[in-house]
Amino acid sequence: MELRDGRVWQGSTAFADLEPASVDGIDAVAVRPLIPGVMDRELARALVTALAPIDRPVALGDELTRTEARLARWTGPLRAPLTPPGPTPPGGTAVDPPLAVVQALLPGVEVSRRGFGRTVLHLRAVAADGGFRIRLKAPDRSDLMPEVVAAALDTALAIRRRYGRMAAGVHTITIDDGAGGMDDHMTAGSTQGGSGTIYLETSLAFADALSADRLRRGGHRGVSAVVPRPWFNIDGVVAHELWHNMDATVATTPGVYVEFNRALGEELGVETFEHALRGRDAGAPAPWRAGFRRIVEEVSPYATTNMREATAELFKLWWCASPQSTPAPLVARFGALLDRYYPPR
Repeated sequence: MELRDGRVWQGSTAFADLEPASVDGIDAVAVRPLIPGVMDRELARALVTALAPIDRPVALGDELTRTEARLARWTGPLRAPLTPPGPTPPGGTAVDPPLAVVQALLPGVEVSRRGFGRTVLHLRAVAADGGFRIRLKAPDRSDLMPEVVAAALDTALAIRRRYGRMAAGVHTITIDDGAGGMDDHMTAGSTQGGSGTIYLETSLAFADALSADRLRRGGHRGVSAVVPRPWFNIDGVVAHELWHNMDATVATTPGVYVEFNRALGEELGVETFEHALRGRDAGAPAPWRAGFRRIVEEVSPYATTNMREATAELFKLWWCASPQSTPAPLVARFGALLDRYYPPR
């Protein structure tokens, strides 16, 4: 790939255009793909090399592209536009160890390595405000994406800070293909009741695994909701799985579960949200079918599984909302209910 006249070329094919973009007040450049394709690790590395001559921040959202950019010494805060390093000094530059990168991306959080196993990486993140802490365990592999790990810790700590004891039941994030029944690479995450552990699939946090997963899927999306940029996929999965711990508070609080059910149903034009979830049943009334379609369109197909998965998907989209757009009406109603019954402390 090469950069010519404000466009990235892949041989004789125009691959992407560069466009001005303002991200959180930063004057940046956005990369707009011109052709469909699967962004595997090799393509991401080629794109980063082509973009290196740019002399201002670049709004990169893709996890693999950002990982390759940081390996090439691009700099910038967590989830923010990244700035190319300029001319590389003779002899190149060393790559920072993952712990140092994670720590640098989480100001106000102390990140430390616990133990020194040769095959497992144990991190502990402790927030300065309130002492909230999260442990993370993952294979100790060279293709770990440190910024993605930092994002997972950031999201978990932020949710715990916002909801306090309601979200205090989760204290560990484990990234492992074999954990939580995810050997088939089809399940992104799971929560084991009572263990305080969220299990995540390796393609969420390891570059080679993510690259292989994308090639295997051929660019096809799954049935779960996709969070908008600047959020990463791992942010959405962590939020979804944390909700599975938090929803016990809603379900066991007198009147609150019923109010959530009725209010979400009202938004969809039915008596209760569960009526909309039954909209696929044979003989379902027209309002139930219409509500079901809105759940699919405004949340995800996976949200139609049951009430628990629906609210987890709603929380995922509400927490990881785009700062540039208005959430769908059903997501906004869910967020308003959360703020009403569980206001910020």
